[in-house]
Amino acid sequence: MTLPNTIIFPQRVNFQNQKATENYFDDLIFTLQRMYEQVADGVNGQIRADVFTGASQWTPTLDGVTTTGTFTYTKQTGFTLRQGLLTDVWFDVAWSAAGAAAGALFLTLPYLVALTNDMPFTGHIQASSVAYTAGTQLSINAISSTFRGEIWCSGTGIATTNQLVVASGELIGYLRYLGQDER
Repeated sequence: MTLPNTIIFPQRVNFQNQKATENYFDDLIFTLQRMYEQVADGVNGQIRADVFTGASQWTPTLDGVTTTGTFTYTKQTGFTLRQGLLTDVWFDVAWSAAGAAAGALFLTLPYLVALTNDMPFTGHIQASSVAYTAGTQLSINAISSTFRGEIWCSGTGIATTNQLVVASGELIGYLRYLGQDER
């Protein structure tokens, strides 16, 4: 929803007539309340997921930046909550084979990431049975203007680098990022 850019106020009345004045103020209050609701919806958005109906379920998938592959999944559990442009994703994805996938490993995100400079949206990953390309920990970074959540390696005394596709493993994590308007 976009922010309202016009407000149509009720027509002025003869304020000598008490009933007309009361009706005018009732209409004015209603108009202002409705305008406030539209502004709040435009700024905050509406929750676009409901964990009780299953509408928030999302199927996380992995891929390689250099070469697309066909992963063999043993787990693909994901949830997403989007309010306005603010997007939260939780995932648990495990695989036993990566097919021909090659290059940097990434998770396909449910919503397009906002256009940004650098990589301000980073999230937490708990990894199991993953051979790290480098370092001692993994994180996920939402890449500007894409659907990619790239997996990155880091640790003490090393430069942060992309995690390359590995044959098998499990990634459990959380990421919060700003998405783009879907219109």
